[in-house]
Parts: sequence; C-alpha cells; structure tokens
Amino acid sequence: MTREEVWHSVADVLREQFGRLLDVRDVRRVRRVAGDAWIVTVVLAAPSGDLHVADLTVDDAGAISPAIGADHVIEAVKRADRASHAPAAMPDELADFGAGLDDDGDEEPGLEMLDELEEEPVEKRVAAALGRGDTASLNEARELLPRMLADHDRRGATLLTMAAVEMKLGEAMLARGYLEASAREFADRFDLDSLEKAAVLALELIGREAFAGSPVHTLLEQSRTRLKPFFSIFDTRSFSELPEDLREKLAPDIHLRTLAPGDTLVSEGDPSRNVFVVKSGLVGVWLEKPSGGQWLVRCCFPGWLLGESSVLGSKDARTPPKCMASLRAERVSEVWTIAAPAVRAIMEQDLAFGQRIAETKQIHRIDSFFSMHETMGQLDVQVRDEMLSCIQRLETFDEQTLLLPANEIPSVACLVARGSIALVQNGNEAEPVGVIEADSFYGVRDTIHRIAPSVAAIARPGTTVAFFEAARLQKLCERSPEHVVAVLERLG
Repeated sequence: MTREEVWHSVADVLREQFGRLLDVRDVRRVRRVAGDAWIVTVVLAAPSGDLHVADLTVDDAGAISPAIGADHVIEAVKRADRASHAPAAMPDELADFGAGLDDDGDEEPGLEMLDELEEEPVEKRVAAALGRGDTASLNEARELLPRMLADHDRRGATLLTMAAVEMKLGEAMLARGYLEASAREFADRFDLDSLEKAAVLALELIGREAFAGSPVHTLLEQSRTRLKPFFSIFDTRSFSELPEDLREKLAPDIHLRTLAPGDTLVSEGDPSRNVFVVKSGLVGVWLEKPSGGQWLVRCCFPGWLLGESSVLGSKDARTPPKCMASLRAERVSEVWTIAAPAVRAIMEQDLAFGQRIAETKQIHRIDSFFSMHETMGQLDVQVRDEMLSCIQRLETFDEQTLLLPANEIPSVACLVARGSIALVQNGNEAEPVGVIEADSFYGVRDTIHRIAPSVAAIARPGTTVAFFEAARLQKLCERSPEHVVAVLERLG
C-alpha cells in the first residue's frame, strides 16, 4: 500500500465510526521483518487544537490494529484535561531568555543565544579555519567538525577531514580512528574514489608496511573485489543452477539496460513488474524516512537480484505488487531486466529456483529491517551483510514448539518475524517469565558468549522465526572490532 492509500483507508474507517470527530494527522512507514507497515497518528480535532488519540498500525495487506473505540477518545480528553490543570513551567533554556542586562550591566545568556543564531553556517566556518591553517584555526575546525556528522550523506567526507586535521595537530591515534571510520562510511556506499583518498592518507599516517594489514586496506580490497562485473546472468547465484533448457527459454526475455549516475530504475510505491540483476556498477537502495525525504541504506554490487516482489506477489497484472524501495544508479551501471511473467514461468518449472527467489525476498526484508533498526542500524553495511550470511533458516510453526531448551548453550539465535516466543522457567508454560514479540531478537548475547540461559524458549502457534547459526555469529564477533560486538550484545 502507498502512503496515500493508507491515509484514505484509515480516514474512511474513522469517518464511518466517528463522523468528523477524529482525523488522520500523520502516516509514516516502519520496516519490519515480516514486511513493511505504517504507523498512523489519529487525533481528535478540537477547536483548541488537536488531541492525540492513538497510533494505529496498518500492515501491507491493509489490516488496521488496534481497533479504536470510545475509550480511546475518552482517555484522550482526560489527558488533555489533566494537562490543562498542570502548572505551566517555563523551559530552563528559556527561563532567562531576553532578560536584557544583569546587575553588572553585562548581557544575559539569552541575548548570546541570539548572536549564535546569526553566525555563519558551520561548513563555511570550517572551510575558513582550514584555509588559514594555523594551529589556532585547526583547533577551531576540530571543535566545529563534529557538528557536521549529522549530515548522513557527507559523514564519510567529514570524518576524513577530521582525520586530516588531527594529523596536522600531531594526534596520530585520533587521526587513525577517524580515518578508519571514514573508510567504513565510504565502503558502505562503495565510493571507491573517496576510499582511495582515505587509503592515501592511511599510507602517509601509518606507512606502507602497516597499511597492508590495516582496516582501510581490507575495506578497499573488499570493495574492489565486490565490484567485479559479471559476464553472464547465469553466473550469478540465483540463476547459476538453472538447467540448460530453461536458460535457453529465458534468454530472449533478458534485456540489458545501461544507467547513468542518478538514473532511477524504479521508485518506491511504483508497480513492481520486473526482476533486475546488477551486471556492473552500483545500484543504490533508497528508503523513505518516517520524517520525510529518502535515505541510502545500501549499495547493491554486481550479482545482486532486485525486484523479486514482482514474481512473489499477485499474479493479476491489473494489481501488481508495489516496489518496496527506490533503486537508483550510483555510478555508470548495467542491469539485466526480465519481465515478471517470464521469471514466474521458470519458477513454476524449477521449484528450487523459485525457492531461491523467495529466500532473496526474505533476506531483503530482513536487510531493510536491519537498516532502520535502532541497534543494527549502527553497524556498517558490510557487517550487516555478514550478519545476514549467518541466517541458517526461516521457519513457521503451526503448533507450540520448543526452540531452545533451558540450561543449554544455544546453537542458534532468533529473530521473531511474526507471532511471539514465550520464555518459560521450570516448565511452567502457563505463566511465562517473558515474551519476545515480533521484530525482536533473542539469544544473541547468550550465543556469542556461550551462556546457557535458565529459561526455555517456546514458539507460539503461527510464529515465524529467522535462526542465526551460533558458530557463524561467534566467528563474526571474533574478527570484528569491540564496538561491533557491543552492538550485537545489545540485541538481546
């Protein structure tokens, strides 16, 4: 469903039940393991202003939860009434704002705040400081540069500049840390030009001998390797096992499209009618932010299959599935394009091929979830790729099923896609000590550190779980920096 479809769907339901009393004020997309959903803010439109009533969830099939009743409206009015009788407190930062001069004739802090608002943009101040180049100016740039890290698109360049500043100030350890961080940002975007600039700076900082085993060198080599183009679509993972007769049948429907940097392959919300495979170059996956705008969550290198929704959704050409993300060329790229009916015909004749396409779809959903996850989103794309490679299987349980017994070191960690997992102690299934809901991890910390939990994990009927292999997770942590291990530990 599109944002507009969700908006109108909820508005129609509210209008039918409450007339013009309630209205929709905001619709924002959320990424979940089982697929995308929407959060819809519902308000009571009062003359004195909107009163927040509830935040509803709408899944991609259009199901709305929870159902709004009179109790929600009554509670919203009660909250507003309590707030109206509470004493109004002036925020601390505004308490003395505009107070003029103090007893000694000096300006109060509030006026200083006004002066700050009138300062030049940080970017110009940094450029001016770097242009002067003296020690005092470099220290000024050092203080200002962290403010520019909030710009996601320029984060790598900012970190590289911070590394260069620290090198000039003689702080080699700080420079190395910023340099490695910038290289990870560039590797996430497969920005080889900038990554090579980071490599040049690393050579100057740590020398040629140390550079060969450095993280910057590793990232550069990994990126170069993954950008190697494919000669044939039948060399890629999804298509490599097709028998010769099916290859010949599919070949006439395969078309090669060349994209210039910035060209859009599909836009989020458009009908999904084709399967794409990257032959060369880079294709960026852009997702809508809940607050508006778009965010580049990953770059897809040669061999990646995209657009699988077109063959896994409705077969009715009148109601094709929707594209779940925008795909855009990040450099000159070649992409094989195949119409959905041609791919679907092959899937019906080769069940293993169809299964590979379905697995790709689920992996992309989990990857999308990772990119927006509060904890997983802190990791570099290449670390998230390694986490995805740890997935052993996805399984749905129709009956209550024991997943992990108590007092045993777990062989897998879990990510709940649908349903929930009950944590049970002493076999008391009637009163679980905890519940792991959808879009939540369980057992990652225990798996990494080989800890035997005192509770059993039981999947409830209708639950779908992604299982991560313990041995692979442990190896991932053994070769990863401490901050990566710390992030994974926080998953649960």
